[in-house]
Amino acid sequence: MSSDTEVEAEAEEPLEEPEDQHDAPAPTDQEIPAEELEATKASLARSLITLGFVAFDGPGTDNTSSGVMVSEQLRRHFRRDAYVGVNDTEQGITFLGRVVEGPFHSPHEIGPDSAISRTTLLHPERTQFRPTYYAAGTIEILGEVTPSENVLPTSTRPRPYSQVFIYPSDRLRRMLGIEGDMQLGSLLGYDDVRVEVDSANKGFLPRNAGIFGTVGSGKSNTTQVLMEEAIRAGWAVVAIDVEGEYVRMDQGNDEPHLARLLEERFDERRPRGIPDFRVYVPNAGMTDAPNPLPFKVPIADVPEEIVADVLEFTEPQVRMWGAITGQARRNAERASRPARMGALAAPAPPPPARPYDLSDLIDGLQEDPTTGGMPLLSPKLLSTEKATASTLRNKLYKLGRSEMLDWGPTRNTPYLDVDELLVKRRLSVFDVSETNDSARNIAISFLLQALFDRVIAVARGEPIGKDGRPRPPVLVVIEEVHTFVSRASAGRMRAVLDQLQVISRRGRKRWMGLVLVSQQPGHVPEELFELANTRFIHQLKSAGNLAPVRATTGGVHEALWSTVPALGQGQCLLTGSVFRNPVFVQMRPARSRRMHTA
Repeated sequence: MSSDTEVEAEAEEPLEEPEDQHDAPAPTDQEIPAEELEATKASLARSLITLGFVAFDGPGTDNTSSGVMVSEQLRRHFRRDAYVGVNDTEQGITFLGRVVEGPFHSPHEIGPDSAISRTTLLHPERTQFRPTYYAAGTIEILGEVTPSENVLPTSTRPRPYSQVFIYPSDRLRRMLGIEGDMQLGSLLGYDDVRVEVDSANKGFLPRNAGIFGTVGSGKSNTTQVLMEEAIRAGWAVVAIDVEGEYVRMDQGNDEPHLARLLEERFDERRPRGIPDFRVYVPNAGMTDAPNPLPFKVPIADVPEEIVADVLEFTEPQVRMWGAITGQARRNAERASRPARMGALAAPAPPPPARPYDLSDLIDGLQEDPTTGGMPLLSPKLLSTEKATASTLRNKLYKLGRSEMLDWGPTRNTPYLDVDELLVKRRLSVFDVSETNDSARNIAISFLLQALFDRVIAVARGEPIGKDGRPRPPVLVVIEEVHTFVSRASAGRMRAVLDQLQVISRRGRKRWMGLVLVSQQPGHVPEELFELANTRFIHQLKSAGNLAPVRATTGGVHEALWSTVPALGQGQCLLTGSVFRNPVFVQMRPARSRRMHTA
């Protein structure tokens, strides 16, 4: 779908290859020359803007927060999400903090509920007296700042009267641990402070990510940015696209205002499509991709218990399902055995690549007059089980009509070659927007299992495929994961949940990561939240959707959660083990094109 020349052009961009290594430790104070430390302190002192002073503690104070009072002359600098330093001369400590509440305003000379206050506010044109007022708020204490500007955990809090100052933006990236080669966006409120992640950090993509947000919050753009950055860092990316949004990512972003924003603020990320790009679509599916590749999934390679879970088999149907698949495997083995006639026997046929396909199972559940009306694959069934066989056959037939699996109408459709997905810097999008939920979920399970089996069999960097290319790290993006397995269906889909948990636990050691995306996290099972170590939390207004995210996300100051429902498009709360503290991010626009769906 794209030329070799384009692939080579992309390769010319500076790319960092992930390595299985620990992050280099930050330099200690002893490693930095004394004169350099003094110069840093002097430069910092010259750039400080005093904001206010730490207030006395009041009711509700906790270990991670301090109050701040800001005078009338300085309140113009006071805003939420501003990063501040707190200079505690009594303890000899400089703290790094973030304003999480405020500004709240109170008058100096009179009480806020006095008659004079009410009169001056309700009838300002009648009164010449205006009481002066101060601002107040809450600072989250993020840690102690060392002379080399590393941030360390603290076991104390700032004393009252400690000076609070606006921290210079050019020092924030290192202090917040947001440096790397994967460019996500900018720190909210700081257009000049890039938020980046190191692609070689095993605590990021290999430990899975979750992207949550309501419709229109920027969730899809974040998904696209993450895929672009993974591709640029040398990953193979596989995306399950349930809306057909990503089928034109081989083209550059064609929205003028977004393209202009990229050029002005992210010059290294100008609009550009993914050079090595493929779109796969089921045989009967429709897509906006110009050159889609048809594919089918082998039913024999999908774990039997997952098929039973997805198709919601009853207990009798599960038993019959196990019986017919077992009989089909035995029939295939028997057919491939050599005859006992020795040299006089005809040559044995080559064994089939798979013991059965969906057509074999559907046909095998038809009534066979030669066995007294029993199904071909289950001749020992009681006649009372004929209804079960008929219902099971109807479910399999409905599954086949999606033309996602191997049966008669897809005879000439090629099976999916999983090794073709494991190519460095290749994006493979599966457009399943026209496919029913059952067929889509079986295809997702097959993809996950097949990719997992390959990364377990072939270590990162070892030869894979016919050309012996190095096996890259792989990222699998599952859009609207709550339609794959939901909180309501979790009890009856244990096999699917177990599969995801095993892949998450063992896959990260082999550089296989998952990205779970949902606009309705209230429907996502708790087990899936536990898999997402890094979380991009966009606007969530519904309490039912915000509550499970909040309950399963640690390390976030309580005051920050009140900001999540008011986040703008493209803004998110970013948390994860690779970040020293949760940060609010304005995600950059995607470089590539996205199809907007209704």
